[in-house]
Amino acid sequence: MLKFLFFPFIALAPHMSWAQAQPDSSAAVRTIRTALADWVAAANRQDWKSASRIWAPDLVGWYPGQPDDTYAKEMQRAAHPRSGGLKTRYEVNVVEVIVSGRLAVVRDIWRFITPARGSDSTVAVVRSYEIWQQQPDNHWKIARWISAPEPADR
Repeated sequence: MLKFLFFPFIALAPHMSWAQAQPDSSAAVRTIRTALADWVAAANRQDWKSASRIWAPDLVGWYPGQPDDTYAKEMQRAAHPRSGGLKTRYEVNVVEVIVSGRLAVVRDIWRFITPARGSDSTVAVVRSYEIWQQQPDNHWKIARWISAPEPADR
């Protein structure tokens, strides 16, 4: 008899653990979306120290025609920002966030708007994938990214 009462719990156990994991995934998605919005806000005010909080210590990023980006390079840029020049404005559209355990994949589209020396602006559209990793302190950070620009308008 005891065996028959225990069986339904065994059959439901995988579903119960999945249901418990859902709030964690939802919280991770919200945290990641907020971190990206915070990066955009910091970058638009050129606060590179705050913007750099998004990077994991083992960061590796790739953009066509550029050397790999690393945490050390990002920290160097944050410590010694370029002054002068035209101020680029950043926008991001987070298309999707997929979370599995302590890893997440983000697919997003970036717009970089740089004013020209007249009334026009240059707009670059870049598609990106990021791998976010939950760090030992439980913060989500970008560990890997790969980006590529959209072709220029024809």
